[in-house]
Amino acid sequence: MAPDNVSSSAKARANDLITYGQRQVDRVVSPPTRQKAYDRVYGMASEKPILFSFIVFQLTLSLAPILLFAGFASTTVAVSLISAVLFSLFWIGIATLFLVPTLFITFSIALLLWLWAAATFFAARWAYERLPFSIDGDSKVVTNGTSGKKVIFEKKDGGGADFTIKAEAAEAQE
Repeated sequence: MAPDNVSSSAKARANDLITYGQRQVDRVVSPPTRQKAYDRVYGMASEKPILFSFIVFQLTLSLAPILLFAGFASTTVAVSLISAVLFSLFWIGIATLFLVPTLFITFSIALLLWLWAAATFFAARWAYERLPFSIDGDSKVVTNGTSGKKVIFEKKDGGGADFTIKAEAAEAQE
């Protein structure tokens, strides 16, 4: 390659980069607004050169520490957030190691209690169905007599445990 080709290629790339940067700046700040700002700065530099030079020196020399501090602060916040998330995830993982066996034990106990209650219910229903007497809605005891008749016992009003035979029915009416 000839030196002229390299030089012209570098100039073309630099020109393209400047054009790209100008387009991006134009998207953020419109050219008329930017021109107004340039005119104000130029006007201040012309009218008060001592104040303008003071502000430029202060901004120039203070910009690097301010940017370094902003970078440090944002990095510190990012590291602390990441550390907090990792710390939380670690302890949540440890807590999960206790939670899973605890849930297994409580689930097992609840299952056993439910099985016990269900078995008790079915056993009581089975036994109740096989009893030779039943209790109707008015708290009367109905039983089958020895001759195949239904005998109804009704509790006396005294509150004691005495029952009297209320009626005997030849046929069972259910």
